[in-house]
Amino acid sequence: FFDIKRRALMPLSDAARVLILSHAVKSISNTPERFEKLAELEPQNRELYLSCAYSYKALLKFRTKQGLLHNDSGQYIALEHLTKLEKIKLKSTFKTIKELQEIISIRFNPSNIL
Repeated sequence: FFDIKRRALMPLSDAARVLILSHAVKSISNTPERFEKLAELEPQNRELYLSCAYSYKALLKFRTKQGLLHNDSGQYIALEHLTKLEKIKLKSTFKTIKELQEIISIRFNPSNIL
């Protein structure tokens, strides 16, 4: 089983929080809106941030569909039961997450924090 919340949604929401706070913006509490604001504040990363907003919304929709289908939270997904298109969409969100994590590691250099 795949934990969509821990492996996809949380990394996106945590990154959005860190990045938006680095710009001292505290008034936005919605993850997609945070990414949309970041796209305005950092035009050089606009495409990535808009992709993050889209990915987050897509993952929530995916989780909701799976939850309704299986009458549960949709947090855990059996990958073997996904269609080819669903697997491709899921894979593309991980590409976006990886690019976002690269920006965070370059900008904040977390290895120097500890």
